[in-house]
Amino acid sequence: MMKFSFQHRAFYCYLGMSVWIFFLITVVYKYMSVGEETVALKVTQNEYVSKTDSKYRKLFLRACNPPDSIVRGSEAAVDTDTWLLQGVLVVTRHGDRGPLTHLRGGDKLPCDMVPVSPMLKSYEEFVLNASASGRAWWVAGPGPFHNFPSLPRAAATHCALGQLTPTGVLQMITVGNILREAYGDKLGSEYMDLTGKRETGGLALSTRYRRTFQSAQALAWGATRAAAAAREAHSVAFCFRHCACAALHKLDKKISLQAKSRLESHPAVKELINKLSKVLFESQEYIDADVVRDALLAYMCHDAPLPCTEKLSRLKPKRSLAKGKRKLRSESLPNRHLLDVDIDTLNMELDYINNQLDFNNEIGRKARDIIGRYDKQKAPLDFDAQMEREKLLYYQQRYMDNADSYDDVVIVKKNLDADFNFPNDARETDFDEDYKEPTPESKEEFCIKKEHVMSVFAYLEWSYKQEVKNIHNRRRGLLIAYGLIHNIVQNMIRIISENRPKFVLYSGHDKTLQALILALGLNSYQHYNIQYASRMIFEVYRKKDLRDEFKFTKRKAVAQDFYFRVVYNGDDVTNKLSFCRSRQNIVMKVNDPIDDVKTYNTYLCPIENIVRFIHDDFFSGFNVSNFKDACATYGSSKHV
Repeated sequence: MMKFSFQHRAFYCYLGMSVWIFFLITVVYKYMSVGEETVALKVTQNEYVSKTDSKYRKLFLRACNPPDSIVRGSEAAVDTDTWLLQGVLVVTRHGDRGPLTHLRGGDKLPCDMVPVSPMLKSYEEFVLNASASGRAWWVAGPGPFHNFPSLPRAAATHCALGQLTPTGVLQMITVGNILREAYGDKLGSEYMDLTGKRETGGLALSTRYRRTFQSAQALAWGATRAAAAAREAHSVAFCFRHCACAALHKLDKKISLQAKSRLESHPAVKELINKLSKVLFESQEYIDADVVRDALLAYMCHDAPLPCTEKLSRLKPKRSLAKGKRKLRSESLPNRHLLDVDIDTLNMELDYINNQLDFNNEIGRKARDIIGRYDKQKAPLDFDAQMEREKLLYYQQRYMDNADSYDDVVIVKKNLDADFNFPNDARETDFDEDYKEPTPESKEEFCIKKEHVMSVFAYLEWSYKQEVKNIHNRRRGLLIAYGLIHNIVQNMIRIISENRPKFVLYSGHDKTLQALILALGLNSYQHYNIQYASRMIFEVYRKKDLRDEFKFTKRKAVAQDFYFRVVYNGDDVTNKLSFCRSRQNIVMKVNDPIDDVKTYNTYLCPIENIVRFIHDDFFSGFNVSNFKDACATYGSSKHV
């Protein structure tokens, strides 16, 4: 018996293990069945919530463009054996910023970067080291950016109005890293240098806003590990010498009326926007969907809980029959110090100064004289010349926008002073306007939900589709972007003829890119909806093989040897440009720079096309041949 057991012990072991495995599978299967029932029940109960969260997450990625979602696309994705990179021109929107409008509890919005990125920390150390003995060299000298801070104001729980946030800085550093990876070796560090200390270096231009200047510095550090000696662009549109245009005001009014009409055609959306505005804004109620969107982004992009109305009674304006002199009470409006919040708090992007109106025209002189007269009657305002200049432009534009409803720019100035409560402006007013006495009105509590946010953004996406197709908006884009495209083409020609500057940066705004996209003929609303840290890159190439077809000897490059391509947020859009949809384009199949397995087509457009477009065909839709005639003719035409 012992012998039998010994001879069959392998069989006994196999039998025992089989029984044990059967028992184990039975128990685990039962456990898994219970778990699956629990999960299925949970999914059934929260199916709607999970779908909402998923859509909201996609909306967050699309609208906020977080740093970890900014990746390299088809930048420099060409056949390097055939083509030689000659230069790169980059137009960007600044990174993430605080809201442009005073929000209820807006000072509690968290705009700090938690956890702090190592890349962001390295950049902050670079700036602090450069500022150890005073101001950093790029803001120490005389110029438009003298004493500008290179970093956002450090505050743990404060979101400064219109100011760049640490997240915005990291976004721009990420964009700079993409440029360095794509073009650093092909162009060479000496050509990408933006310090202004090398003759072969590049060129950086920025509007006179802290957020665009700081964005340019962060991008320059990401691309070259050095700062940039930025030059000032005197307009949000980078219009240079082609700014003043009478037609723009009429086009703006037409487009604004169409936007209001679209909102009126959706009463449910309008009612929702009214409700949201009462929750979001501190002292005014807006019915502009874009303004509400900007306020919502302040919560979405900084992972802050969506707000609710206060349980206390709310103040509702009540019209009073009394007229005459009224004293502005400090308790009726919150006291806002411009030194703390900077000029960007004037909410100028929402009114958008259209290419800086002419100071020498009748309205400009009138506004300048009146503002100067009032400033002499009181103590000097406690902000610098930059703020005074921007204030003048703001009053001038608001007068133009309200020319039909106001009889004099004096009334506009006094009303705006009351709205913004400028320092030293609390004085007796003598304009005949109905005084609005606040009276309490109790309201039920209303909380903004994710569904509300998605509804507003869905409406705006539909609205953007209408704007992209709007002929008036496209013509407005052509007029605004003409100066920028003209400058881009000039720099392209310099790259071809002088071999410099090989790297040009335009640090701008969403309005900058929107006008550029319309002028170039891009038709997708997704291109028109500009994210933070968006980038449009113009790459200039030359054929490598310059041998004569008959003599087989090397020859000099001619215009026909140069091509360009346009990459927008990593996507090649060259073949979608209005002047590059021809058989002259060169199509090549290339490997993805990140994933070698992936291949796709890229396009090169003859540089002659964009030169011909800016000089011959740009104003063909206006039936004129130059900027001045387009502004005059279209501005006075009856169909505007």
